[in-house]
Amino acid sequence: MHKVDSRKNRTVYSDDRYTLGKEDGLPFIIIDGRRYMLTCHPYEPCLYITDELGVMTAVHNSFDPDSVLYEFSGGRTVTSITGREYNAADFCRMVEYASGMVDIQIDYAERVFGNQPKKKNPQPQKKEKASYDGKENHPGADRVVENDPAYDIIAQYPDNVVDYCIVQSDHGCKGRNEHWMALVWASRKLFIDFDDEVIWHYDAARTDAAPISVAELFAPIAEDKMNYRKAFLHPPYPNGYTDADFDRVNAALFPNGTDELEVFEWTTGWSEYFDEGHEWWGTLCLTVLDKTLDRIVVILASATD
Repeated sequence: MHKVDSRKNRTVYSDDRYTLGKEDGLPFIIIDGRRYMLTCHPYEPCLYITDELGVMTAVHNSFDPDSVLYEFSGGRTVTSITGREYNAADFCRMVEYASGMVDIQIDYAERVFGNQPKKKNPQPQKKEKASYDGKENHPGADRVVENDPAYDIIAQYPDNVVDYCIVQSDHGCKGRNEHWMALVWASRKLFIDFDDEVIWHYDAARTDAAPISVAELFAPIAEDKMNYRKAFLHPPYPNGYTDADFDRVNAALFPNGTDELEVFEWTTGWSEYFDEGHEWWGTLCLTVLDKTLDRIVVILASATD
């Protein structure tokens, strides 16, 4: 095991699995031979973990890697905002566990430690408050469409249990990966509040999908399973909406018609959002790419009585 100071090209910590340090002044970690770049958000303690393919995980309310490398190089520990004390090996374990989860909170990443006791009388890191909603600066946040006429129509149906999020896509992009990224950005919007507090934990890396047809998307209500029309018209408590209401909402979401839609249906075991629906009523997770507008509509539903 080796510990030295943290300068432009230095190893701060290494063992048989991990190497933590800097190269050309940039923090990195090697985990079982796989290299990851460690960066941070300028306005909040948010650790970004980026693999060699450019896939990024954001761990919110976490650490500035430059600061933790400095502390570890002096043989000191650091304490997370939850009060958990870290040495260099703990930090490496947390990074390994979090990598690939795309967008999580530090308390979720700390599940890797089980019930390990926290430090007594912790001094949590102070979170800098920006002069605007910090979520605007997260990767992909600019893809979420905040203002669209469709939202005005949806708002006229307050007893609807279906949640919608419109996400801008790149021109010409299609296929499962583009849909999955839209699902990640929508999760950031829907599952985390304006104070960056988690409403429902989620790990989008655990979901899977299959393409379905446009006819299946708008199919009549199915008695034996959940589908989109059933989620809109038949929540646990009757809402009195009709097929005409359903059609009106979808005309607003897909104003150029449905001929150029691409649809994926996703599994729902990847977020606490779906826990209530799993009890009995059902769950729904769909992404619908409108190629005429280069945007994806994320459609979610989960409810109980």
